[in-house]
Amino acid sequence: MVTRAQKIRVLTLLAISLIVVFYVLFLLVGKKIMSRNDTYYIKLQKQSVTGLNIGTDVKYYGINIGKVVDIVVNPEDISEIIVTVSVKQGTPIKETATANLSYQSIATGLKQIEITGGDNEDRTLQPEEFIKAGSDLFNDITGKAEIIAQKIESLLNNLIFITEQENAQKFVDLISQLEDDSRKLDTLITAANDFLADNNEELKNILRKGSVMIDNVSDASSAAAKALRNLDKKVQSEELDSSLKDLAEIMRKINSKDLDVLITSLNELVKKSESTVSTIDRTFLQGRNDILRSIELFKETLENINEFAILIRDNPDILIRGKDGD
Repeated sequence: MVTRAQKIRVLTLLAISLIVVFYVLFLLVGKKIMSRNDTYYIKLQKQSVTGLNIGTDVKYYGINIGKVVDIVVNPEDISEIIVTVSVKQGTPIKETATANLSYQSIATGLKQIEITGGDNEDRTLQPEEFIKAGSDLFNDITGKAEIIAQKIESLLNNLIFITEQENAQKFVDLISQLEDDSRKLDTLITAANDFLADNNEELKNILRKGSVMIDNVSDASSAAAKALRNLDKKVQSEELDSSLKDLAEIMRKINSKDLDVLITSLNELVKKSESTVSTIDRTFLQGRNDILRSIELFKETLENINEFAILIRDNPDILIRGKDGD
């Protein structure tokens, strides 16, 4: 006969078991039922969905925001796969965002949906709208692999062409020619260094004398220019202009045969001519020192040139080998 204590223990155990079952059901089902999600669609054009399963995660920049709830073929266009995703309510998915297929693990081949892109200023998609599909990572890798394979093939063809017997011999001849040219260039550089070392002092003297000649010519040119400027100032003076005007007036009066006025004008012209001659004489006296300095500089320059010519005449090979004993 079952006692009251046994009945209580059985009822207690049954109650605990029911509580545990209901709690597990709540965790597995109730939470999902109570939570509200937004549904979006992704239209994949000629992309393989191998490895993408219902229940696969949907992520936004690596954050899990939902699940894949359905994968079907578009009955209106069989080249399209429509993937239905359910994301947490309120998740801001922008119109410019893209949904890409990415690998969860390359070893297992499982894929997931990765949503990226979008700016704050863009329009937010409403539930039941389509998220723009991005590129297939596998197709991108395949395309790049094909390009790399083509480049490797082209490289191998070029290597085969270069290693042919005729081309290989040309390549060897080219290397030999480069070696010969390198040796000749090294010999030329060595000879140039030896020449500079042997004739260093002579070259310095030649350059120094050349510099002195240039300085003398420059000084002479400056002095001559200064004298010419002084002469030009006097030529363009008002006194000379006045004399020329008087001369013009005299010629005009000669034409009119006004002798009295002509004589008076001649007297004035003589006086002004004397003044002009005196002015020009003072000018030449002022510029005499400059002219004498110019002559001295030219004389010194000619002496340097004469010394340089004598040096070259007596020993013309000094520019190549230098003086003996230096």
